[in-house]
Amino acid sequence: MKAEQAKKWSLFREQPRALLSIFAGNFISNLPRGMFTGGIYVIILYLSVPLLTGGSVDFRNLWLFTGLYAAVFLVYFLLSLWGHTNSFVKSYRISTSLRLKLGEKLRKLPLGFFKAKDPGDVTSRILHDVTKAENTLSHQLPDIVSAIVVPFLLGAFLVVIDASLFGIIVGTIAVASVFLLVASRIVARLGEKHIASITSTSSRLLEYASTLRLLKAYNMTGEHFDSLKQAMLELKKQSFRVEVFTGIPVQVFLLILDVGYLLMLLVGAWMITAGGLGVVNYLTYAILGYYFFAPVKNLGIMLVELRYAMVSTARIEEVFSAVELPEEAGRKPLQAGDIEFRNVHFRYLDTPVLQGVSCIIPERKMTALVGPSGSGKTTMVNLVSRFWDVDKGDILIGGRPVKGCETEQLLQNVAMVFQDVYLFNDTVANNIRVGRKGASLDGIKEAARQACCHGFIEALPQGYDTVLAEGGASLSGGEKQRISIARAILKDAPIVMLDEATASLDPENEADIQAAFDNLVRSKTVIVIAHRFQTILNADQILVLEKGRIVQRGRHEELVHQEGLYARFWQEQQRARGWKMRA
Repeated sequence: MKAEQAKKWSLFREQPRALLSIFAGNFISNLPRGMFTGGIYVIILYLSVPLLTGGSVDFRNLWLFTGLYAAVFLVYFLLSLWGHTNSFVKSYRISTSLRLKLGEKLRKLPLGFFKAKDPGDVTSRILHDVTKAENTLSHQLPDIVSAIVVPFLLGAFLVVIDASLFGIIVGTIAVASVFLLVASRIVARLGEKHIASITSTSSRLLEYASTLRLLKAYNMTGEHFDSLKQAMLELKKQSFRVEVFTGIPVQVFLLILDVGYLLMLLVGAWMITAGGLGVVNYLTYAILGYYFFAPVKNLGIMLVELRYAMVSTARIEEVFSAVELPEEAGRKPLQAGDIEFRNVHFRYLDTPVLQGVSCIIPERKMTALVGPSGSGKTTMVNLVSRFWDVDKGDILIGGRPVKGCETEQLLQNVAMVFQDVYLFNDTVANNIRVGRKGASLDGIKEAARQACCHGFIEALPQGYDTVLAEGGASLSGGEKQRISIARAILKDAPIVMLDEATASLDPENEADIQAAFDNLVRSKTVIVIAHRFQTILNADQILVLEKGRIVQRGRHEELVHQEGLYARFWQEQQRARGWKMRA
């Protein structure tokens, strides 16, 4: 989806046929309700008036009307059953499609979109905001249609009986609508802050749950975790404001409608004494007027709630309006070959990260990236994977530019093993199968053997069918790392990128893991982000970065004997290997 198309997105243009079906179904199913209330006029005419005037009741017509009323009720029941079922089915289909479209959209966005937001923000848009939109379609729209159809039918009947009394009704609604407009504007302004506080609280709760061990260690649990406490207090404050400040004009709206109903009764009574209105018509207005105002009251409340829901749909629209990484349809697939950086410049927000980086990462060789924190090592890896596009310059794989390449096709050629491993709340087999969709169990086990994790997997309660805790919390750091290596081995991509993937391993397991890495990187183009230089002694090329520039390049034996950043880091690491606690 292009950005200019995304800006036109609207919930009410999402699957227009399904939305039209929801509107039409609820409109048709509510038509008999107008006949019900209109039937009250017949009851007044044939029953109430004779009793009040001392006349005889025409039971024959009443029985005939009762049969007609029962038939209409049956029609209403069947239409209502169909209308509500249709509304829910269509609404849930739309929301399902919307979530899938959001997921597809998010897949095409650069990482900058996610880094600029709280951890819970994107989740909130997919869950909270889409749920709001879903409720709008499945509950609010049917109720709004009902609250419009019934007064419309009653109004057409009442205006024929007496136009002057109906004028009082219309005038009352016009005055009350001013306060409804005020409430809508208040809820639009405060609703944004309220949803923002919900999102912030969700992010802090996620942060609290994921760092609970650290918080316990420093006695920061409960109210001691100040950021969560402040987020909850802010949510309490915003919830109070949106309820109270919106509720006041809504209550005034409801009060004016009640006063208008009483005014209509008083004017009607005066008209009877003046001879301008009959008793039957007065009773009709007294009863049907009540049935007229009741759905109008509900309509006002629902319109305010709808305005709040539109804040959520605006947040969804913001996602669809975000600029995607452009993809050129019909491009030839990338071919294996050298990875080349040509005068690459990249900045994150207003901070320069890479400044004129040029290098060649040879095919089927190991290239290590070293340098201080913030020098641009991870950024180079992310740019090869096209998580962002470069601001200036080019990155080429096999002589073809990465920019404009289809993301899915590019990532088929890349396998990543990073220090922070995330495992899904799924079976061990499915966590490894992430590397290649549809892989057989035999293929998964072979990858696990090469990654030296088959033994401990078999020892789990259900072996490869054991369901892991979310994030892999039920495994050690080294075990999670080996499963991530198994994923990469199973994927068998020509380019492998490692971010100090041995940092979480126990010394006694390191030899086995090194063998796993040897299996992973055999005949591959390897990029290693290295913090411990001991792991890159045999690298074919080492690129030393500082402040977004390559300041040195060569093999370990060359760089360690040159004056420069690499030699200083190497000497510091050698001294650090022999450190011990002072007495």
